[in-house]
Amino acid sequence: MREITIGEKTLRLRGSALSLLHYQQEFGRDLLGDMVAMMTGLAGFQALANGGKVDPSKLDLSKLDSVAILRLVWTLARTAAGVGGQFPSFTRWLEEQEDIDIFDPDLLAAAMEEATKIFFRRKPSVAPAAKG
Repeated sequence: MREITIGEKTLRLRGSALSLLHYQQEFGRDLLGDMVAMMTGLAGFQALANGGKVDPSKLDLSKLDSVAILRLVWTLARTAAGVGGQFPSFTRWLEEQEDIDIFDPDLLAAAMEEATKIFFRRKPSVAPAAKG
C-alpha cells in the first residue's frame, strides 16, 4: 500500500488481484493490457520519478493515454478502500480530485510501482510441489 498527498488530501493506493476485477467492471477493459500501453507512453517520464529530467528521446506522446493513467489511479484507490467500503464511480471520483496532476512524478511513481509490484512479479509464484 502506498499513500500520496494530492492537494490537501491523502490518497491511498493498493494493488491486488481484486484491482483487475474493479477495472474490468468499471471500464470494460483489461487492466494489464492498458498498463503495457501506458508503460510505453510513459517511458520517457521514468527519470522524473528519480528526480531527474525527462528524456525526450524516450517520449512517445502519441501512445500516452492520460485517461488510462487516471483509470489506474482510481482502480488502486478503489482497491485500497476495501470490498465493503463505499467508493465513488470514476466520474464522481474525478469530480472530487480537483488537484490531481497526472504528471506529478510522485503520483506516477506511486501508481506504477504499486501496480508493477502486484501484476508483474519477478519471482515465480508457483509452489515447488506444484511444478511437478
